[in-house]
Amino acid sequence: MASDTSTTDKQAIRAWLSVVRAYHLCDAVMAARLAGLGVRTAEHEVLANLVRDPGISQQVLAARCFTAKSHISALLRSLEERGLVRREQDPSDARARRLFVTRSGDALAKKTIAAQSEIVAAMTRAVSARDMAVIEAAMARVCERLTSLQDDVHS
Repeated sequence: MASDTSTTDKQAIRAWLSVVRAYHLCDAVMAARLAGLGVRTAEHEVLANLVRDPGISQQVLAARCFTAKSHISALLRSLEERGLVRREQDPSDARARRLFVTRSGDALAKKTIAAQSEIVAAMTRAVSARDMAVIEAAMARVCERLTSLQDDVHS
């Protein structure tokens, strides 16, 4: 029985490492493509989210970008200084600011979104639609399990 566990453990490690390797390769390709446009991955995420959902708050943006609010704040400051993002007062809450891309930000976001789409298309061409559904379902289960582990740590 010990060999079954060992085989299972080795298979789990190989599967996990394949996910990690694919993530790192995707991240490296994406970073290189974005660098050619003068943008870092985190900046792309901000711009893409603001194009998809203009007027969102900084809190919503931080949650969608999987990053700390303080990092989003610094990114927004930098993007604002470059003329790519603007903040407007929320008409229903004087303390809140709504976030928008500028015309320049929109043009750049369209380029970065196109680069991301090309990379996603290249990755997905390597597998069938059925395989993609299996991967998506498996990763959803993995995320659920990791979330429960995270919740256990914070409890």
